[in-house]
Amino acid sequence: MHRRCRRRRWRHGHIGGLQAGSGQGVLEVFFLPAPTLGHAFSPEEVVELYPEELEALKLVYIEELQVEEAAARMGLSKATLWRILDSGRRKVVEALVQLKPLKVVLPGEPDRKA
Repeated sequence: MHRRCRRRRWRHGHIGGLQAGSGQGVLEVFFLPAPTLGHAFSPEEVVELYPEELEALKLVYIEELQVEEAAARMGLSKATLWRILDSGRRKVVEALVQLKPLKVVLPGEPDRKA
């Protein structure tokens, strides 16, 4: 079954006060597995975690909000929040299990993968 990839433009524009090009010296945020340190990796290997996925993970797993509360805080339906949360979890697990670099895409940063 073919799924269309739709990415909703996130409204809030910041993650914990960080924003691409905000003058705070934050250009990119990567988590690199130890075997890749000092080694080049191809852009195809990088798993990109988008701001809305990171925010959903933070609200549910760090702030321990229920899905209904997290959805309300992000201004989304429960179903949409659930899809975003599932996507974020899958990406984090993929990066950890397959030892892939994980890039946190900052708000305002152009997409590199279309």
